[in-house]
Formats: sequence, structure tokens, C-alpha cells
Amino acid sequence: MKKVDFEYDIAKHESFFYEQLSERQKRLFAALRAMEIGYYGVKEVSHRFDIHIHTVRRGKKELQLEIVPPVNKIRQKGGGRKKTLPYRQFA
Repeated sequence: MKKVDFEYDIAKHESFFYEQLSERQKRLFAALRAMEIGYYGVKEVSHRFDIHIHTVRRGKKELQLEIVPPVNKIRQKGGGRKKTLPYRQFA
């Protein structure tokens, strides 16, 4: 049987994989790719995944400090939009 060479579109599969991740996982994955590239890695990865440079830098910082998030939490406590008070009619 003849062996056939397969060609994979790694960028396409990488983008698909990236979209399946949570916010924190995306940040860490992007940071890991930037560290792998080296010089100008942050800029290149931020353009490839269409995220802000600071997001990649934050991910690099989390990887270097080995920050472990709380279990079953994606966002920090207190994050998100603040609740509004119910509307009250004045007499």
C-alpha cells in the first residue's frame, strides 16, 4: 500500500481549537504561543487571534508566576456588570 502525504492547515485547526477555549484558557494558550515564537511573539499572536496585546502579556505573567485559578471559576469574584436598583415610582 502506498503511503499518502497528508497536509494539514494548522492555522485553521489552531483557530478552531482556540474558539473552543474559555477566556482564561485562551489567554494562556496565546501566551504560550507568544513565548514559543520569542521576539515579537506577543504582537504576532495578538494579530493572529485578534486579541489585545495586554491580554497576551497578562497570560505570560500568569504562566510565569504559575497562578492557579479557583475551581469552577472563570471570572474573578465581583466581575461583570453591577446590578441596578429596581425602578420606583415617586408619589
